[in-house]
Amino acid sequence: MSILKKKTLWFALYGILVTVMFLYLLFPSDIAKSRLEDAINSSGFTLKTVSLGPSLPFGLKLKNIIFSSASPANTYFEGELLDLQFNPVSFFQKNKSIGLSGKAYGGNFAGRFGLASFSRIYPPEEGKLKLQNIDLGKYTFIKTLLGREVTGKAGGSLIFNNAANGNLSGTIELFINGGTFALAEPFLGMNRIDFNRGEIQAKIKNGSILLEKLKISGPQLDCFLNGEITLADDFKNSQLNLKGEMTISDKKVKMNVNVGGTLSNPILRYI
Repeated sequence: MSILKKKTLWFALYGILVTVMFLYLLFPSDIAKSRLEDAINSSGFTLKTVSLGPSLPFGLKLKNIIFSSASPANTYFEGELLDLQFNPVSFFQKNKSIGLSGKAYGGNFAGRFGLASFSRIYPPEEGKLKLQNIDLGKYTFIKTLLGREVTGKAGGSLIFNNAANGNLSGTIELFINGGTFALAEPFLGMNRIDFNRGEIQAKIKNGSILLEKLKISGPQLDCFLNGEITLADDFKNSQLNLKGEMTISDKKVKMNVNVGGTLSNPILRYI
């Protein structure tokens, strides 16, 4: 009797395995790709991908993806690989969730997003995203965001919660190695700041970024700032209210500074 039970179990597992294999091999990639692109395009964005296929256990794998908008003309994401994993349990729950991982800009990313429904994925209600070795110089949208070019290899995490009333909250922890930051106008003969390492720690609350730590260490200067950034609809026009210390490396001069203006046009004042 026990032998019969074991045979029945193995036949059942074999049947499940064969079914999964057939579903994987017969997956209608072209139809799914076309429908996904049409769904994204109907929301005012544009999605282009070279290929789309199944990804075990419950996901989709997209290769060579471009996610953009026509008005304004921006490319928000361009990656080599995006793996989306659906949580089957969430199909029976009010709040849906989807996991993601992939490769882009020379690095890797992974995270999870909470959605109101699978038919309305934007904006996500909450999310967690981890970055590793992302080449900011290849991410052209950052120049649109900040109004200037930033380079370096970035890693860190972003956690956010988008409340029903539209108030965004969250935390940011970011590290950038071997980077540059272009200046709006020359400062002490420098058109850009080169740094060995940059660190950002911040919280998002009530329409502002509460900057707990912005630290830059490099051959030209060392800088530490904290304060508040009041967010604007156009991110590069967000208002700065920062203060801290700056040390000019070659002259060994330390000074207290205030930074006002906007992200695209900061105004530095010495105290």
